[in-house]
Amino acid sequence: MVRNESANPVTLIFNTLEKSLKRSVLFQFLFLFLFWLLVWQVGRVVEYTEHASVWFPASGFTFSCLFVLGRRALLPIMAAAIVTTIWNGNHYNLPLNLQQLAWGGFLFGLAHIIPYWLGAACIARMANNKDHSVPRLIVVFILIAGLSALLTTVMVLSSLVISQQMPIDEVRKTVLPFWVGDMAGVIVLAPLFSAILIRIFPNSNVDLSDFADNEVISYKQVAGKLGLNIVLILLTMFLAYFTGSFESSFAIFFLAVTHMWIATTETPLFNIISLAISSTLIVLLTHYLGLMDFVMVYQFAINVVAANSLFGIAIPQMKADNLQLQSLVFTDTLTNVSSRRHMVERAEQEIKESEKLNHSLILAVFDLDKFKSINDTWGHSAGDQALIQVCREVNKLLRKRDVFARFGGDEFVILMPEITIQDAQSVIESIREKIESIKIQNIFLSSSFGIAQLQKDEDFKSLFHRADQALYASKESGRNRITLAS
Repeated sequence: MVRNESANPVTLIFNTLEKSLKRSVLFQFLFLFLFWLLVWQVGRVVEYTEHASVWFPASGFTFSCLFVLGRRALLPIMAAAIVTTIWNGNHYNLPLNLQQLAWGGFLFGLAHIIPYWLGAACIARMANNKDHSVPRLIVVFILIAGLSALLTTVMVLSSLVISQQMPIDEVRKTVLPFWVGDMAGVIVLAPLFSAILIRIFPNSNVDLSDFADNEVISYKQVAGKLGLNIVLILLTMFLAYFTGSFESSFAIFFLAVTHMWIATTETPLFNIISLAISSTLIVLLTHYLGLMDFVMVYQFAINVVAANSLFGIAIPQMKADNLQLQSLVFTDTLTNVSSRRHMVERAEQEIKESEKLNHSLILAVFDLDKFKSINDTWGHSAGDQALIQVCREVNKLLRKRDVFARFGGDEFVILMPEITIQDAQSVIESIREKIESIKIQNIFLSSSFGIAQLQKDEDFKSLFHRADQALYASKESGRNRITLAS
């Protein structure tokens, strides 16, 4: 049954928003302005001291807006900053008039925007570099999130003092919770907000396709993992609530284990959604259970779990990069047969195995006769085609456990474990005949072989030398033949 994506309510909402944002610059302004006020209000609900929340979602939204939209986000965020400052002045009954509050809001807007704009610009530039590394991008994001939040804290608190919204003697006790709360907002929520903005805004400044995963997920499995997270949060936080013990609050750090599990087994999108859900639940429980004595523990836990989980996203990519690097090291890029390095390593392993189990081991060395004339007459492309075709045909005649490698130029090595010398000679003869039937341009190829059988207490260097000497003897005897080493 074909699934109708248009019937999905979430898809309909995103599509409607996307169309509206494409049509009107004013609508874009209003959307960012109102959404910033909304997420700021969410942060204010869980404010545990003046100007400091358990975590501050507005910082994450600001960072993501500047990251995805750049300059287009400046005016709506500045307008929202001024409005919130005026609201705060009235809420805290500050002895300032409307003009003073508006000026204070402008200073707050600058102090809030500039550090996050600088940080977001660095990440955007790195993300848009085609040669960027996903693990490095994630690590840099986490570091920049912390540094941007710290600079924002210093600048915002300074602006509050300058605009007479905060006494200077309160700055010292506010710095740490302010910084950690802002940092949590960026690390936890900026990735999620960025994904939303890229989805609905036209012409975003960044490409995050590396983190897009079209893999079909098991919703039952995802629900189970998310449910486990929720149960763990409830158990650890109610433990702190009932015992009142400061030490018990540190149990929340066990959440890092389940989130790392999610990060390494599910899609990046579900990972950042689960982080947002977990952090929101921690924040709400901290507020409604009255766990403010432990608030710094929960703030740091949110940051540590989020950073740990985001780096977990990079683990599958790192594994893929390692496999790709391994493939480059162990595979000849032209012919796709084993590289010289791989052959040497495998040969040394097989020699030890043969000596231990008393199995035979055969090494054959061959090259193409007068190969240089092909390159000189028809060019290197013809020579490359000859090598590729030879390797393709030779592979068809070998067993799965045989190792076939290009040693360099037109020289090849075949390692054949657990085979008699008679059977090996028969296989090599079939290979020689097959190569003899390959035609490049207007000439048929031919090849010369040397075969050596592993002797007692012999190493690879000696085995290869004897096979190579046998190959040389084949050349001296007229080429296109096989010589068995003595």
